[in-house]
Amino acid sequence: MGIWVNIITAASGLLGAGIGITGTLLSERWRARSSEQQDRQATVLRLRDERKDVLTRFFALVRELERAAERRYAGEEVTAEEAADLTSRLWLLHVEVHILCTQPVADAVYALTERLAEAVRQPVGEAVHLYLSAARLAALSAARTELGVPTMQVVASSTAGA
Repeated sequence: MGIWVNIITAASGLLGAGIGITGTLLSERWRARSSEQQDRQATVLRLRDERKDVLTRFFALVRELERAAERRYAGEEVTAEEAADLTSRLWLLHVEVHILCTQPVADAVYALTERLAEAVRQPVGEAVHLYLSAARLAALSAARTELGVPTMQVVASSTAGA
């Protein structure tokens, strides 16, 4: 019986060591996988922040060009230098958007940039906000989708019986 006690004791020790090593390896693998996921998530968040920044700057400059185009439409003078400076800055931001954002956003921003540049250089045949409306809405919609901003749905309330 003494030999069996020694064998059982030795086997228990080996089994315990095996379980300990296996547990350590599994926990280390889980930690590495968790760290990898955190790194991926941080990268996604950084890219979203960069996209948000460039899109915010782009739409702020869009507003400046829109004001200049509105002045031109109202018959006020917009100098060639001012128009060139504004459109040059807008095209540069367009390139940043194209680099950082997906193709749908880049395409929508390109269309808006073209229309704005045209409206600043020469009077368009209609009010500027109407001339830009479809392109602006497409660019804003693409930007919202890019940034993961949920679309808000307006539910019409019934006023019957009120």
